[in-house]
Amino acid sequence: MGMPEGSPSRISLAVYAELKARHSLSGFEVPHVHVWEIGLRFDADFPIPGDRVLDLPVLQRALNDLLSDLENTYLNETLGMSPTSENLCGWIWSKWQSKNPFSSLACVEATLRDPSGRAMGKATLRA
Repeated sequence: MGMPEGSPSRISLAVYAELKARHSLSGFEVPHVHVWEIGLRFDADFPIPGDRVLDLPVLQRALNDLLSDLENTYLNETLGMSPTSENLCGWIWSKWQSKNPFSSLACVEATLRDPSGRAMGKATLRA
């Protein structure tokens, strides 16, 4: 039995992790610490052929492994580019795709948080 007309045809799955690292930007030359909430979104057709788009614990482990290369580092040196939230999204996208070329990655988000945890802004990179 098919889906009724007007039913959803796409589904998204998201996974999140935190990254704590130092950086400095033009105009803020003193290195300082930030916490970014990193989110990856995966899209698939709906209804899905099995019972899930991807396995969340597997995605969580893979994201944590990828971010471990950046955790508690000085991003200016680690990224090899200006460590803005936008460039951080691009670096994560590139590294994810090189390790998982067949994943259905649709979006990378980096939400910058102040020391109290309040969101200050977000960069979003979409397919």
